[in-house]
Amino acid sequence: MIGSVRVSLGALRHNASALAEMVGPQAAAFVVKSNAYGHGLVETALAVEGFASRLCVYAVDEAIALRDGGVTKPILILGPVPPEELDRAHAAKVEISLWDTHGFLRRVQVAGGKRHRPFPVHVKINTGLNRLGLNPEDLADSVENLLQFPEIEIAGIFSHLASAEELDSPYTLHQLDVFNRAYGQCAPTLAAQGLRPLRHLAASAAAMLWPQTRLDFSRFGIALYGLWPSAQTREAMGSHGIALEPALSYRSVVVVERTVPAGEPIGYGNSFHAPRDLRVGVVPCGYADGVPRALSNRGAFLVDGARCPIVGRVAMNVTEVDLSAAPGAHAGSTVTLIGRDGEEEVTADEWATWCDTINYEIVARLPAELPREYVET
Repeated sequence: MIGSVRVSLGALRHNASALAEMVGPQAAAFVVKSNAYGHGLVETALAVEGFASRLCVYAVDEAIALRDGGVTKPILILGPVPPEELDRAHAAKVEISLWDTHGFLRRVQVAGGKRHRPFPVHVKINTGLNRLGLNPEDLADSVENLLQFPEIEIAGIFSHLASAEELDSPYTLHQLDVFNRAYGQCAPTLAAQGLRPLRHLAASAAAMLWPQTRLDFSRFGIALYGLWPSAQTREAMGSHGIALEPALSYRSVVVVERTVPAGEPIGYGNSFHAPRDLRVGVVPCGYADGVPRALSNRGAFLVDGARCPIVGRVAMNVTEVDLSAAPGAHAGSTVTLIGRDGEEEVTADEWATWCDTINYEIVARLPAELPREYVET
């Protein structure tokens, strides 16, 4: 593997500061699951912790890694926690999501009682995404049941939106209404106990486009990394002066420069034939290194600052590019897979368009094994 990812800590801090300022003090949580969307879990968390009310992960191992790395802010595990991992989670003083009030609840109670410290939980309700969460009509009874256990602390109540990236989204308003009605039914019971759990619903797009969904805090994922949830959010927030800075770039080098005679095939499957004698650069990064195979014959990299189309199929560890736009390119020339070189730029959004996917997938699938360099600028 001859390729590396560079992550700008300065860009991460800029984005974190802008997002926290947008929603107000103590109202921004940052989602660093899946290796911080490919940016590096611990390094990203430490860079933005000072702007966050809490950090959100998906799995127990991620939470433990953050604690071991020196993160002290509250950590919320959004995903399911295996019962056998509850003790580790409680020992690390993290919060967990709860939507099973049967056998799993008993295990949470036991873990909380072991250290004589309540286990903080965020109760999740299903408002229409139809994945995880209690049915909204069951929330009031579930909360009343949870209050019977001193080993458990109801720290939050939350849900997840399905289509907040759209400027016109009646379903988002529907989900907000379902959430508010469900919470309203249990609020008197909570208030009688002197409790007001944190309510959270919005991720990046909703916090930007639907301010009424921000509630007590917003969970920022993709926006933290300088990427937009959708073109609509970018256009809408640009008019409000919100500017995000992409934090990640991905570079390699040309390892071989060769001339392929006119008519000769390039790469597996003979999917591309040189239209003329063609100078081709071999880049030692392929789909095992996070370059989607869908970029075959349609994407482009920058070589010495010039945009060079991908020719032939992306292989497991090799991609080839047409060097016609870079006449001075040679073995050792810099290749920018994602990022800027001079006046030209290739973005994660372009990769997503070429692959008919979203920018989330592009960065999150960059292998953790890729070397990562952290810089301030």
